[in-house]
Amino acid sequence: MIKAVFFDIDGTLISFKTHRMPESTRRALKMLRANGIKLFVATGRAPKDTDFLKEYFDFDGIVSFNGQYCFDKSGVIYQSPFPLKSVAAVLPYLAEHNIACCFETVAGNRFNLVDSRVSELLELVGMSHVKPVLADMDNLPKEIFQLTVYVTPEEEKPLMKLLPECKALRWSSLLINVIGKDAGKPVGIRKVAERYGIKREEIMVFGDGGNDVDMLKYAGVGVAMGNAGDEAKAAADYVTADVDDDGIFKALEHCRIL
Repeated sequence: MIKAVFFDIDGTLISFKTHRMPESTRRALKMLRANGIKLFVATGRAPKDTDFLKEYFDFDGIVSFNGQYCFDKSGVIYQSPFPLKSVAAVLPYLAEHNIACCFETVAGNRFNLVDSRVSELLELVGMSHVKPVLADMDNLPKEIFQLTVYVTPEEEKPLMKLLPECKALRWSSLLINVIGKDAGKPVGIRKVAERYGIKREEIMVFGDGGNDVDMLKYAGVGVAMGNAGDEAKAAADYVTADVDDDGIFKALEHCRIL
């Protein structure tokens, strides 16, 4: 029996086309809550970048930074900062090649520079109104939870050679999220589930991107959106319709959760 559902945000809960949550998804969330199922978000976004979800639904908790910082209404459940020596190792390369990078912290995200890729990404996720804040590169925060580096798949390879203790998660051709090699959404999901006494086989997840692959494999039931990438679809137990075609609601009906 499913006792908890974890949802990715961009391309899953929220449409890339409308930048809104479909009404059918809101209806499904209310029905799940009425049935006593715990509802969580599992995202690559920073905690502050999930606040807008309260407009649609009050989730039980958030797995942010791809599993690196997890919290609920009672406080922090789990946190695992990015290795600082890995940050130091990559800084000269970013400067030499003029590569944009976001240093992600709980207090707020900071950029070394803002280029067209950063602007394009903000447009993609409906955050074009947000003005990126530049970092003091001589005084970076000590608790960084994730790096978002704006590189193409070809540019990714030489960059990651400098980060042997890390791995790259890609959900857009514009960027990669970089986290510790043993980290990821499944780690955060497991920590949250343990807090609530929920077993792995009692967890259902929804996702669409490359950073969702591990959690789709980990959960008792993994559902990929119809608009998901091929890797995510291959990792899922079930592929539903697109986010804009009531994919979440249809999958929950198909799996007889509603």
